[in-house]
Amino acid sequence: MPVQPAHPNATPFLARLRQMQDQLSPTEKKLALLILDTPIHLGSYSASELAQITDVSNATITRFVRHLGYGTYEEARRQARLEADAAGTLPLPPAAQASANAPNSQALWQAQQDKLRATLAQIPASTMNTLAAALHRAPRVVAVGLGANHLLAQHLCQLLHTALDKPALAQPAAGTTLEEALTPLARGDMLILCVLGRIPPAVQTLAQQAQQRGIALLCITDLTSPAPTSDWLLRCDTSAHAPMVGHLLDTSAAHTLVYGLVAHTVQWGAAPFELE
Repeated sequence: MPVQPAHPNATPFLARLRQMQDQLSPTEKKLALLILDTPIHLGSYSASELAQITDVSNATITRFVRHLGYGTYEEARRQARLEADAAGTLPLPPAAQASANAPNSQALWQAQQDKLRATLAQIPASTMNTLAAALHRAPRVVAVGLGANHLLAQHLCQLLHTALDKPALAQPAAGTTLEEALTPLARGDMLILCVLGRIPPAVQTLAQQAQQRGIALLCITDLTSPAPTSDWLLRCDTSAHAPMVGHLLDTSAAHTLVYGLVAHTVQWGAAPFELE
């Protein structure tokens, strides 16, 4: 007997899924539990993407939605998206609301890879080359970061000191103020601003003062925030992989980027080349 497609006023998608899960095959039940118990929202994925992150076949996805009463995957996806829009946000299943201790690791790693690709794809190789040359030339480097950005500044300075034996200081250091960040620097040195999220007014002022004094300026920020005028601008994807952690600043792509920058600088110094 053919399966009858669901209509717009049918039982909501997640409710239908809970009602039907005992009637599904073992593979389909595994898929149902992943959707119910983790932050996976059908409206956000194509059939192929859902198959990839849940480690099932496209054929399983097709059988799954038909057993739920939908004619096609797109029909099920459309209803899930309409329900999310009506609620004003993507719905979190009860288990995900109650606990974030069991996220879908495959979806998490995919999201992290996507963020890193989005970060690196928009940085030309020529920018990395000129930065490598500038880091070699600069006698001293100061990296400034506040809050979570201070950890990024410390990471960068530690890498520069270890890899290049470069005098590099993360500011503001203990017992110092932000206004003192430029004290060790002179014309030809480099200031690196780590300002993922937003740039505080005091840091904006620091950037202007550095340029007035002939200090090279690199700004590392997110994909959308306004950035000060600088010699180089590196933007990183900081988006959260799930709504429940949207209040956290994701600096993972930025930390990978600064490691890549220092590694590239080391390689550039070992075999310098002419810049275009």
